[in-house]
Amino acid sequence: MLEKEIADRGLPTKNNFGLNLAVNLMENPNPENMQDGRVARTHATRRAILTAARELILSGENEPRAIQIASAAKVTPRTLFRHFPDMGSVYCCLVEEAESGASKVMDEPFPESSESTESARWRELARVVCDRRVRVYESLLPLYASKIWEQYRGNSARKARHYRGLSRRRQRLKQVLPQRIRDDAILFEAVDAVLSIDYWLSLRRDQRLSVRRASQVVRQAVEKLSS
Repeated sequence: MLEKEIADRGLPTKNNFGLNLAVNLMENPNPENMQDGRVARTHATRRAILTAARELILSGENEPRAIQIASAAKVTPRTLFRHFPDMGSVYCCLVEEAESGASKVMDEPFPESSESTESARWRELARVVCDRRVRVYESLLPLYASKIWEQYRGNSARKARHYRGLSRRRQRLKQVLPQRIRDDAILFEAVDAVLSIDYWLSLRRDQRLSVRRASQVVRQAVEKLSS
């Protein structure tokens, strides 16, 4: 029986050395491979749980419960809590991933402008800023509008990280806008406000505009303010 199983696996069986080696390989698999497999399964399970939680929030569940997330991820609640000590950890991880993804998009290098004049160049880059923020804000919107976001930001260290991110985005905006707008403190604040996630939330949730219409409002507001 053992020899047949060895043969089925394509392991050597013609001599005792080969047989012993084959048995050893079967009974003592490479611990590094086993470890890699466990790490991969752990990562896959965590990813399934976080994806399920995000999809539930996107579908309108303001604060999904453990049993809902576990069911959507096709795991048991017990498995969920083996990977995350409590629901706060699930929500925290969701927000941190969302913020990390947003920062990567916001920090992408600006493309080389094809425009010949300075005025045309900064306007082209301003459109790039608008498009990037619309893309990021729309992906963050369900999470940002939920209770989870406020709970996450209650921690002072997380608040500090949030404000560092805001400061970095303001600096990036200053790299694009012409000197006359940067020097006008009121005008700069107005442009920055129009490009904020809170303004996007107002357009999408309170004014019930479509993504396309809200994007047009943001772009036109920036153009009018900076003209």
